[in-house]
Amino acid sequence: MLQFELERLKHKDVRQRRMAVRRLFEINDPAALAAFIELLEDDDSWFVEKAIDVIRRWVDSSHRKVVVTLSVRSEARLRHLAAELAPRVGVEALPILSTLCSDAEQSVRREAWKSRLKVDAGTIPVAIENEDHVIRKMATAHSGDTEILEKMLSDENLRVRETALNQMISLGHSPTTLNQLLDGPLRNKAAKLLLPTLIESGETSTIANLCENPDATMRNLIAKSLDDVNWLSWSDVVDAARESADPLLLPRLLRSRREPEADTIRHDLLLNGHPSSRARILEHLHGRPLPASITDLLPSLMEDSDPLIAQSATSLMADSKALETDA
Repeated sequence: MLQFELERLKHKDVRQRRMAVRRLFEINDPAALAAFIELLEDDDSWFVEKAIDVIRRWVDSSHRKVVVTLSVRSEARLRHLAAELAPRVGVEALPILSTLCSDAEQSVRREAWKSRLKVDAGTIPVAIENEDHVIRKMATAHSGDTEILEKMLSDENLRVRETALNQMISLGHSPTTLNQLLDGPLRNKAAKLLLPTLIESGETSTIANLCENPDATMRNLIAKSLDDVNWLSWSDVVDAARESADPLLLPRLLRSRREPEADTIRHDLLLNGHPSSRARILEHLHGRPLPASITDLLPSLMEDSDPLIAQSATSLMADSKALETDA
């Protein structure tokens, strides 16, 4: 059956040839690979595309010569295919990939480096010096060397720096060099990795800086990191949270706190805080016993000019009475 279909590949009738290709796909025998290599020369693009599909499907570690043949073809997409398939050959593909890594076509070079890094991690130090940021990014993604990762935090390309940071997060590596990222587009990721170290070492000034103008993601990072920490004793952090450009930060930090100091801050916020802060504080107080200082404020808050605050205060008053009744 295989031989019959291979003979039909040479038929003058294109319909017979196409039928043979379909049957060979069904038979799925790599012994027909050589015939499909020949189809790469066909004038009909349909046959060329099918040949590429078959080569991608059938090439394995025993087909180094096929990969070599593809790697020297004039068509860039076939050299690209050689680079893609090379890892299947293993370390024997390294000479092929070494050549393709210097290919004139950028897409081929990138694919070759991608495969080379899979086959030989020892090429990472070379790849991170490449002028192409995509190749540097791939090399960084393959590295578990903390010295290399710290070096790539200073790369000129944002995506390379981000990849280095992602690798550090996966490794749990938190160097002091992360501080340089806290004022840029990667500040949230850097803060996620750095906050535990800052808390453990008591570097409250950096935490206070993060509180100045956080976005929603940073707000959650700070709050989750400080949930089990006595940050109320850190005056610089408390002051920064009070003065933060984010009115929801301080209420979120206070949400789980039961200390008298926390109630004092809540009281101050309800008197003088941003409307969003006041409303969120009232929302968080539902379902818990209220200190007298806040209970005494509720009647005036129920008459507040802001309807959201008035409604929240009214609801909280009813909730508080219900809790007293249940008790």
